[in-house]
Amino acid sequence: MLDQGKPFREFAGWPGRPRAMGRCPGMRTAAVTLMALLLFSGREAAAQEMVSITGQVLDALTRDPIPGVAVTFASRSPDDQPDLELETDSAGRFAVQSIAVGEYRLQLRHPLYNPSVGDFTVVRAGPFVTSMQPVALGDDELLTGIVGVLTDAATGDALSGVTVRTGQGQTGTFTDTRGEFLFDDLIAGQHVLEFSMIGYAARADTIRVTAGRVTNVEVSLSVDPVGLEPIVVSVERREARLQEVGFYHRRQVGFGEYIDRLDIENRGPLEVTDLFSGMPGVELFTHPTSSLGKFVVLRSGRLPWRSRTLTDEQIEERRERFKGLQPPEYNRCFPAVYIDDLLAHSGGADPARLDDLLAPAAIAGIEVYPSTAGLPAKYQAGGARCGVIVIWTRVRGVGSRKTGPG
Repeated sequence: MLDQGKPFREFAGWPGRPRAMGRCPGMRTAAVTLMALLLFSGREAAAQEMVSITGQVLDALTRDPIPGVAVTFASRSPDDQPDLELETDSAGRFAVQSIAVGEYRLQLRHPLYNPSVGDFTVVRAGPFVTSMQPVALGDDELLTGIVGVLTDAATGDALSGVTVRTGQGQTGTFTDTRGEFLFDDLIAGQHVLEFSMIGYAARADTIRVTAGRVTNVEVSLSVDPVGLEPIVVSVERREARLQEVGFYHRRQVGFGEYIDRLDIENRGPLEVTDLFSGMPGVELFTHPTSSLGKFVVLRSGRLPWRSRTLTDEQIEERRERFKGLQPPEYNRCFPAVYIDDLLAHSGGADPARLDDLLAPAAIAGIEVYPSTAGLPAKYQAGGARCGVIVIWTRVRGVGSRKTGPG
């Protein structure tokens, strides 16, 4: 039940956010199900009753109004009610003079904010207020530290449970099941790393750490310390945000294509879709009636209905794989899109408008999986059949530090 004295009821832990009326995939801080205070009685509601509504969009942190938000009401019955597109004014407000009572998909988009996608039910005339979460656009939090992997000198196998100490034993950690360890909060300068494990000879090496950079080390242990290979050292830039979400580990494994913040800065794209130009397994598909609309199509999204290059057997196999998906107007199947680990667009026949969702300046990194090969399990939902794009925004992470022996 809605509180009839308020335009909406807030989440207990989410100030300024309307209460969800059911499960809805979307953004971590912005994808919510909205309902205005538009109550009506069954006797008063006609099948196509038209009402007027007003809304205001606020910054979730400052509560200031947000001008220039693109607002879209997508009807559940597009034949009865075409999509409505508006933009908030300088006070963050917009007005719909005539909208049919019914259910809609409400989308809020602004280049400097996480997009909002949710269900919206119009039941009678009235106002509502919602908010959007800003994307961090300041200096990225760069890691200053050491990341490494421990292997057996004889077999090359990863060593799990190796004790790694630095700072004269004051800071320590253990290698994980992949033989990897991380110190992500060191000061620049020389650091002595000590490695020890039962059954292996201990070793110590001096590593130089550069401010705002991560030093990668490859270390091997042996029962006999004589003749051990020296540590292999390289230096790279790593953002704390991407380290926290496992971006660098997945890139190291090697499946998919990856774009980090440094790549974005070096390329200087005008729009998000510019980042996909020239990427293996990716097609930039232009809207057939407008050169301004560019959509990303991955290798597994090229559909067979008008293909002249596939055999009958290949076409039948792909028809089975895309069973239930009607041939779209573009003759393409579009990838699912996740933003900050939550589903923003389910893909399929409808393309994601990436250039409307985010600006390049708001992105920390992108993972592109043209097919399901190597796709992390958490993204293997129904929309994965046409590939998956994972976008990480520049929100400062607050992940826990690794701890180990003191």
